[in-house]
Amino acid sequence: MLRARFDEHQDEPDMVKATKLLKAGEEEFWSKQHPQPYIFPDSPGGTSYERYECYKVPEFYLDYWHPSEKAMYPDYFAKREQWKQLRLLSWDKEIKQLQEEVTENPKSEALPPARKEGEFPPLWWNIVTRPRERPT
Repeated sequence: MLRARFDEHQDEPDMVKATKLLKAGEEEFWSKQHPQPYIFPDSPGGTSYERYECYKVPEFYLDYWHPSEKAMYPDYFAKREQWKQLRLLSWDKEIKQLQEEVTENPKSEALPPARKEGEFPPLWWNIVTRPRERPT
């Protein structure tokens, strides 16, 4: 088995030999793949990949709900109002931290973590309000 050979040579000190073993293993792996591999439905290329993308709407759309619609989910909207207030309070501190720690485009780098217990990482709002993967 391929895995047994990798385990057998896991501590190979010679990098040239290790590279040759790795290349041979990769070639064997690709040559022995099934001609029609099973693709899971939710995986890229699967039958239901990104099926529910049309249901993912930005969080701010909830601001446009009618009060009678919001009344059906009082717990959620109460919590959401707390999040919005917290976001307003922490926004300046988050942006300051981003400007100090991220010199390049913040969208292209990993965002810095929260610095103290009880504080939030920058742009935490996007994580808290992200849409569900699948509607229930």
